[in-house]
Formats: sequence, C-alpha cells, structure tokens
Amino acid sequence: MSEYHYGITIREYRELNGLTQSELAALWPKKLGDTGVSPDYVYLVESGKKHITDIGTVRRLCSILKIPYWKVGLAEYDPFGMTDTRGMSMYDETLNTAESLIKRTWWARRTAPTTYVKECVDDLNRLFSYLQENMPPPLRLEQRFEILYAQTLRLNAVLAVETQQYEEARKKFGEMYAVARRIDHPATLAIALLGQGTELDRAKRHDEAIEMLEEARDMSFRASKQVIALVNAYLARVYASMRRARDFKRAIDVAQNVATDIKLSYGDGTDFVFHSLSGIMAERSYGYLEIGEPQGTIDMKEEIEDQIALEGNVWLDAWIPLDWARAYLMLGDIDKAVEEGRVFYQKALSLKSPHAQSRAFRLLNTMEAAGYKDTASAVAFREELHASGNGALNPGDQYPLITV
Repeated sequence: MSEYHYGITIREYRELNGLTQSELAALWPKKLGDTGVSPDYVYLVESGKKHITDIGTVRRLCSILKIPYWKVGLAEYDPFGMTDTRGMSMYDETLNTAESLIKRTWWARRTAPTTYVKECVDDLNRLFSYLQENMPPPLRLEQRFEILYAQTLRLNAVLAVETQQYEEARKKFGEMYAVARRIDHPATLAIALLGQGTELDRAKRHDEAIEMLEEARDMSFRASKQVIALVNAYLARVYASMRRARDFKRAIDVAQNVATDIKLSYGDGTDFVFHSLSGIMAERSYGYLEIGEPQGTIDMKEEIEDQIALEGNVWLDAWIPLDWARAYLMLGDIDKAVEEGRVFYQKALSLKSPHAQSRAFRLLNTMEAAGYKDTASAVAFREELHASGNGALNPGDQYPLITV
C-alpha cells in the first residue's frame, strides 16, 4: 500500500470539482496571500513528489476544493483564522486579549512598582513571540497585529528607561518606528518618533531630539487629539531643555488646552495614549525649572497635587516632589529642598525604579555643587541616600542649576 500524502486527496477533489491541473494551478494559494503556481507544481504535489508543509496552504486548498478538514487530518476550526468563522473569532480574541493586557500594563505603570510592570511586559513578549513563530505571514502583517506589536515594543522601551537601559530604550523605539512605517499608521508613527526624540534629548542630543519631535508633532495632526496633546507636551519638554522659553510655553499651552478640551477621554487609551492632564501639568512644572522660572513650578504645586489625587496617578505622585525639591533649591531654600528630596526618594524606592532612585542622587550632587555640601540638612540627606545601599545608582551628574 502506497504512503498517504495530501496530493492524493487534492487530486480526488480536483477531479470531483471538474478542474484541470492548470485551472487548479491558477487558484493555488501561496503563503503571502497571492495565488498561482505552475501546472507542473500541481502535478508534482498530486504525485507525491512535492510535499506541502504549510498547514495554512492545506486549509486554503480545502476551502477551494471543498475538502472536509478531517480528510487531511485537520480540526474543523483554524486557530489562526485562515478559513473559518470560529477560527477567525479565536484570532480576534487573541488580539483582544493582547490589547487588554497592553492597557492594563499602562494602568499598572501608574499605580504599581516597576517589578510588577516588568511581569506584565514579559507576558506580552511571550505572547507575541509565540504568535510570530506560529502565525501564517498574512496575519502577522495584518494592521491590527502590527499596531499591538508596536505598542509592546513601546512598553519594552519604557521599561528599559525605568531600569536605566537608555540605549536599549532608543533601540526599542527604533523598532517600533520601523513597524509603524511598514503600516503607515499615523498615531503609531507619531508616538514612535516621540519616544526616539525623548531618548535623544536624554542623551543631550537636543537638536536631533527637536527635529524628531517636531516631525512627531506634524504627524500627530493625522491622528487624534490624544496624540496631539501627548506629543506637544514632550516637545515642550525638549524646548525647555534647550532654554527656548517662548517655544516651550507655546507648545505646553497647546498640549494643556487640547487635553482640557477632551477632558475625560484623555488618557483612556485612544490611539494607545494613557497620559493624563496631570502629566501635561507636570511637563509644564518641569519646563519652568529648565527655563529658570522655579517660582512658576512652586505656584503650580497645589493645582498639580489636586489633579494627581483626582486621577489616582501613583507614579506621578512619586515623581512630582522632585520638581518641588529642585525649585526650592533654585530659590535658595535648602531645607525645603531636602524635605521634598526625601519625600521623592522614599516614593522612588516604593516604585522599585532604579531610574527614579538615581535622580535623588543627582539632586544631592546638585545641592553639593551649589555650595550646600556642609549644611546640616544636606549632610543628613547624603547619609540617608547612602544608608539605603543604593550608592551605586549615583549617576555622577547634576541638574542644571539656574540661580534666580
């Protein structure tokens, strides 16, 4: 008895459908969604001299020739949704699950320690690794899949920042941009450019950062108000880093006005924007410090604290005392600066973010460089930081200190 191969059943049902080998050759499905092979190829498959190894191709042939799936040893539904309704539903449900996990990970970042956020990102990485290895190419290139994969890369980049892997963050944002270019999706493109620009600014490559963020701003107008607000907020941040006060104020006004206009819909995940009004206000607070207007930061203190409490933004609640500390230092009030610095450091420890913790050491360096090294409050702050056992986190640099 000869060994069974798919060609036997294909030939049987080709003849039942009244098709010649040439006619079937014209309908023959290919991996990337195209059709058409040579009649000789059909002959070789039917004779068992060529073997079909791609199950997606077998399923599509079953659809074309009306072959029952059991005849070729397959289940009635396709888990990757190539041919039947139940299969496509399973594929859609998989993407729905991925999207839900992405949204929950962003919310976790606002309320949970970095270690928990890492667990969520690791889950997403495993899911997309499995899908990329096992899904047929047409589905891996489908736009929704690509958008979700791009957002997973974005979360990896954000997590890399929290663990002080800044080069890795820029690399992941670059990979996100490549995906966004492939599908020409405005929101994903704008956010990828924003991420790259922000990391260039962190690396003190300010001119390149501005160029990239201005491109992100232009792209955001093809997306949504959520993206417009987000991009303008980070563009304002980089303008402030370059002491371009007028441009900073214009960009942050645009961001805050747009964010206020869309109210509760801002930060709801539209176009995968999970920022919030308190985040926009925090960029304004930071910007005032960079352009040498620390009183502007202090004047916003109560307003920002109220907004953070309203939103339950634990992550920003931990970070914002650093702004107050820097502002008081610039105003020459070392005692208040240390008081806020201590609050920030304790909250940074609760976030379990090395990136945040390192900023407390940078604050200490700035205090000491400004001439407060031997003051009682600065000495106590130094002892507290080094007693925590995280002295290795000290980046050795300082915040720009503009005296007023």
